[in-house]
Amino acid sequence: MQAKIHDIFFDSKMAASKSLTSRLVQLTRKPGYGWPDIFHWKYSVFITIIPVVASSTIFSTIISILYMVYGIDLTLPDNLIGTVSVVVGLLLAFRTNHAYDRYYEGRKLFSSMCNNVRNATRAVWVAVKEKSKRDHEEKEDCIKLLLAFVIATKHHLRLEFGTKWSDLEDLLPSGLQLTKFDGNADQNAYDITNTVSNEPEITSASQDTQDEHEQTNETTSLLRKRSGLPSVYSALRSLTNAERSPTYFDGNPINEVDASMSLPLEIIFHLGIYLDRMAKENKIDNNDLFPIAAILNSLIEILGSLERIGNTPIPLSYKIHLKQAVTLYVWALPFTLIKNLGWVTIPAMAVISYILFGVEAIGSEIENPFGYDNNDLPLDDYCKDLSAEIKYLYRHITASVS
Repeated sequence: MQAKIHDIFFDSKMAASKSLTSRLVQLTRKPGYGWPDIFHWKYSVFITIIPVVASSTIFSTIISILYMVYGIDLTLPDNLIGTVSVVVGLLLAFRTNHAYDRYYEGRKLFSSMCNNVRNATRAVWVAVKEKSKRDHEEKEDCIKLLLAFVIATKHHLRLEFGTKWSDLEDLLPSGLQLTKFDGNADQNAYDITNTVSNEPEITSASQDTQDEHEQTNETTSLLRKRSGLPSVYSALRSLTNAERSPTYFDGNPINEVDASMSLPLEIIFHLGIYLDRMAKENKIDNNDLFPIAAILNSLIEILGSLERIGNTPIPLSYKIHLKQAVTLYVWALPFTLIKNLGWVTIPAMAVISYILFGVEAIGSEIENPFGYDNNDLPLDDYCKDLSAEIKYLYRHITASVS
C-alpha cells in the first residue's frame, strides 16, 4: 500500500515537473521572456569588433603598466575628453539613426511592392477574360511575371544578375528572352503569345554550372568595387583641382554604348505589352486596365527607391572620419582614466570600446539591408510567402471566363 502511494506521489511530481518544464519552454519562445538577449551572439556585432576592442584593451594595458609600474606620468586633463565626448556622441547617433532609417525604409518599400503585386495579381486574375485555354496559360504567365518581378528585384538589389537562379528561372516562360548575365538586354522583341510555345532553352544544361559560377564571381567583384576604399591616386588628388574628371561617355559616345536594362524593369515592360494586347483584343475593360497600369507605375517607382537605398551608401569620407574619431577618442581615454581608476582602467576600456565600436558596427551592418547578413531583411522569406499565395491562387480560385 505504501509502495503504491509512493508511486502515485512520484508520478504526480514528475507530471508537475514536466508541466513546469514545458511552460518554461513556451515562455522562452515568446519575445520578452526566457534568456536575456545578452546571450544571443548570432545577431551580435561582437565577432566583428573583436580586433578593435582587443587593440584598445592592449593599448590601455600598456598605458596602465607605464603609469602604475614605472611611474611615468601620461595623464591628461579630464575636461579635454569631455568636450570631445559630445562630438563623438552626435556623430554616432547620426550614423546609427541614418542607417536604421535606410533599413526601415527598405522594409516599407519591399512590403509596398509585395502589396502592389498582390493587387495586380487579383486584378489580372479576375478582370482578364479567358476565351480559350491559351488565354488561361497566358494569364498564368502574366501572374508568374509579377512574382518574377519581386524575385528579380531581390537579386537586382544584391547585384546578382542574370536569370539562372533557382527561385527565378522557373517563373520565366520558355519563349521569353530577358536580360543576359552581362546586363545587356536582348534586342529581340517580346511577344507573350510565344511564352507557351515549346522553344529550346537559351543555354544548354551543361552550361548551367559554369554560368552560375561566373555569376558568383561577377557579383563578388561588383560588391568589392562598391564597398572598397578609394584608390591612392584619388586620395592624393588635390582638393583645389576644379577640373572635371572624364566620364565613361567621353571615351564612349552614347550611340556606341551597349543597350541595357535591369531585369525587373524589363519584366514591367513585358507586362505592359501583355495588358495592351489584352485591351486591343477586348479581353479586359478599360476600367480594369487603368488601375493595373497604375500599379505597374508604382512598381517602377518602388524599384527606383530601392535602387536609391542599395546604390547610395553613406559617403565614404564620413564613414572614415567617424571611425578615426571614435578610435582616437577611445585611445585617448586611458590617459584621463588612469589617474583615478588605476588598474581598473583596463577592464573599463574594454567595456567602453565595446560599446562605442559596437554602435558604429551596427550602423555599418544595417546600412544596406538587402544582403545576406544575419541582421539584413529576410527577403527570401518575403518572396517565399508571396509565391505560396500565388500557388494557392492557381489551385483554389477560379479565373474569369467569358
